[in-house]
Order: sequence, then C-alpha cells, then structure tokens
Amino acid sequence: MTTRKLSAALALVATVGSLAAAPAPALAQSRGLGGLFACEGSGGKQEGGALIGAAAGALLGNKVSKKNKTIGTLVGAAAGAAAGGYIGCRMQSTDANMAEQATKKALETGVAQTWSNSRTGNSGRIDVVSSSYGPPIDGRSLRYAQGVQSLPSFEASGGAYVANSTANLRAGPSTSAKVVGKVAAGETFDVLGVAPTGTWALVGRSGYGVGYASSSLIRPTGQQVASCRVITASVAGGGQGTSSQRYSACKDNRGEWQVTQA
Repeated sequence: MTTRKLSAALALVATVGSLAAAPAPALAQSRGLGGLFACEGSGGKQEGGALIGAAAGALLGNKVSKKNKTIGTLVGAAAGAAAGGYIGCRMQSTDANMAEQATKKALETGVAQTWSNSRTGNSGRIDVVSSSYGPPIDGRSLRYAQGVQSLPSFEASGGAYVANSTANLRAGPSTSAKVVGKVAAGETFDVLGVAPTGTWALVGRSGYGVGYASSSLIRPTGQQVASCRVITASVAGGGQGTSSQRYSACKDNRGEWQVTQA
C-alpha cells in the first residue's frame, strides 16, 4: 500500500469521524422545545452510534476489500461512522419526540411527566421545580390595611381565589402573626400577590392588602397559566446512569415556551 493511499484513507476517516462523532456544543441560548431535543444536542448518543457504526464498517470493509485489506478496513470504518451517526440521530429522534411532548405537558400543567421508549430502552422524567405567573410585584406599589406587614416583593398571583375552608387572615406571612380577619369557606376574593416562600397569599379588599392567608387553604377560581417555570429533565438508559439537567422556560410573545439551561 502506498503512503499516498494510506494518507488519503486516514484523512477520510478523520473527516467523517469528526462530523459524525464530535460532541455537540452545550445549550447556550434560549430555544424552543424542538431545538432543545434536536439531534445536535444529543452528544453521547450520536457519538456512541458513530463509534458502533465505525466498528461494524471496519469489519465489513476488511471482508469486502480483497486486494488491500488495510485501506478496505479504513474506508469501511469511515462509512460505518457516518451511518452510525445517522442511525444514532434516528434512534434519538423517537426519544426526543417523547421527551418533547412530556416537557410541553409538564410546562402547561405544572405536573411532573414521565416518558419511556421500549425500542431504545431509554426513559425520562420532567419535574416542575417552581412556577411564576408573571413578573415579580414590587411590594412598595401595594397598599396595606393598618397593622398588615408589607414585603419588598411578591410573586404574581394569577387573580381571583376561593377559600377551600374558613381561613384566618394574619398580619404577616406566618402562623405566629396576629389574626386580623377571616375568609369564609367558598368565599371568593382577590389575591394581590404571593409571598416569595409561596406558602402565603396577600388577600386584597377594595385595593388594600388586608391579611395573609395560607396557600394550602385557598385556590385559584380559574386555571392559572404560568408564564415561567423551572424544570429538571432526567434521562436514563443506554447502559448509563441517570443524568439530569435543570432548565428555565418562559413563554414568548407568541405563547411558545423558550428554554435556557439554568
């Protein structure tokens, strides 16, 4: 075998291998759900497919090339790497479709979702860590009834609420704070904001915050649509341990979820 032929074959292997097996860049900017689960975001799966394909291609090339087994092996490996990378993406796409649908449902409902693909042996879970229903509210912009504690900021509340049962209104967001009023079971009222802990809501009457009700005793009267959520996506399978990544997701002006790595 000539040096020129060997160099050409090695160059071919290097070129195809780098295209098929190179790890993808990490998520660096906001993108839609489809972009989050695109093939270029696969990293290890695509690389694994390329390496397996390279091994199979090398074996096939060695058997087919009768005159020069060395160059046959090298070219076979290059072709196998390309095919393996392609198959890796195709196999990943089924997982990606399931993961994307589970993520979308988790973002819309605020409830954890799971997915599983019996063909690939992979599975995953999307957990909702936190949600917000608009930008934070400046506590200084609110008015408070006498004796009711003000807070620097509140989470957006989502509007009208109803009491599940009779609930005390307290002067501050704590069970140790003084009781300053009540809301009756079935009573509807406005919530001006939710304390940053998420466990107390500032009840409003006539534009004033009149006391804090425990979030466990009240509920929104209508469906709340979150504008932002923080989620954790976990994936297991493929002979590897479970890997997890946290993401922040917010709706854009078209109502589409845009995701960034947290």
